[in-house]
Amino acid sequence: MESLGGELICCICLDIYNDPMMLTCGHNFCLQCIHRALAATNRSGRYTCPECKIQYDQYPVILRNLKLRNIIQGLQANSQKKLQHSLSDLTREREATEQRIDNLNEQKSKIQETSDSLEKVINQFFTMIEEDIKKFQKAVLGEISRKKEHALGQVSRFIQELEMKKHELSKKIQETQELLHADDPTTVLQQGPEIVDRYHQSDSVTVYLDQTPISLTLKRCLSSLIHMLSEFIHSSPGLKPSDVFLDIKTACNYIRVSPDCRSASYINVDQGYPEGPERFNVCQVLSTCSFSAQHYWVVDVRKAKEWIVGVVYQTMDRKTLADEAYIGFNDKSWGLEYRQHHHCLSALHNKVREEVAANSPIHLLGVYVNYQSGLISFYQLGDHMRHLYSFSAPFTEILYAAFCVFPDSRITIRKREPRYKAAR
Repeated sequence: MESLGGELICCICLDIYNDPMMLTCGHNFCLQCIHRALAATNRSGRYTCPECKIQYDQYPVILRNLKLRNIIQGLQANSQKKLQHSLSDLTREREATEQRIDNLNEQKSKIQETSDSLEKVINQFFTMIEEDIKKFQKAVLGEISRKKEHALGQVSRFIQELEMKKHELSKKIQETQELLHADDPTTVLQQGPEIVDRYHQSDSVTVYLDQTPISLTLKRCLSSLIHMLSEFIHSSPGLKPSDVFLDIKTACNYIRVSPDCRSASYINVDQGYPEGPERFNVCQVLSTCSFSAQHYWVVDVRKAKEWIVGVVYQTMDRKTLADEAYIGFNDKSWGLEYRQHHHCLSALHNKVREEVAANSPIHLLGVYVNYQSGLISFYQLGDHMRHLYSFSAPFTEILYAAFCVFPDSRITIRKREPRYKAAR
């Protein structure tokens, strides 16, 4: 087509022939182009072909090149059609792009709304905490003040008593000194021993600040604070752990589900499950409950050599044995995959694989779903929580937790942790 295109160009206007005409010498030109060219080359009644320079004694015969015209018209029509297809494709792509922009703007609005809501909740919570901490501080400091006043009162009373004793002793000392100068020894013998016996011993008193009530008050305040924090953790948006159980009706015949419906193991023995429309033909199992809000659960994968964990639509194909039946290999599922022979972690959706970095082998995997925001996030749990990967998608169906368990592997869904109780 590229070489053919050169044969369709008029050498005068350098454009595709418009109403192609041919001279008797065999060269072709646009109708208007050849008329202008012949008029310009007319010298003493002689005319020249613009291309081969052959001269004619009289105005040359010009013939319409029907075949060339048909070729050009045909090409202009495979061109118009191609352009129309391209235009149609570009229009659809623009509409899809506009839709994605709308979706992203909607997500942006939802993110802003969620952020504003969380900021409001957090500000309210910390304001409440600040008020309660001040109240607890006041209570503990008040207890310290009361015990201080009590101890100081005791010390003051003892000091007062000792001051009175000191005054009495000073008085007796003065009396004794006066007796030293008395001339009557009988008086001295009668009063002297009484004074010595009465004041020979001195009282020793130690007063302490009683810290036991202070400690009890502090413990009671801290217990209340811990209880408040625990309640907040379990009621905060996006932090509610969900009780997720495995649905044996969906389990492949080579997956054994534990009696508590929290563990799934690949067993190389047919379990003889009854056939049903919900059961997978490949080694997968779904949760009993669906998700259409915010949910979070933890999967123990330390006993799984290979695994895929994610979420799927209920309408995902379950009967095929092709790759499309696995989590992340179709447009109805999203997952995080670990395969031993790859030695890598991958995020999967609609057959698109993206490698995910992990600092160490994953033992506990946290999965968070925010249905309204169209968000699925995976976390590596341990001493610290580490974000691994997030999908963003406008969900159109309710979601189910999904687990793919390969040979010699077992996964376990962690139980929801009980709330901490405040110490009494």
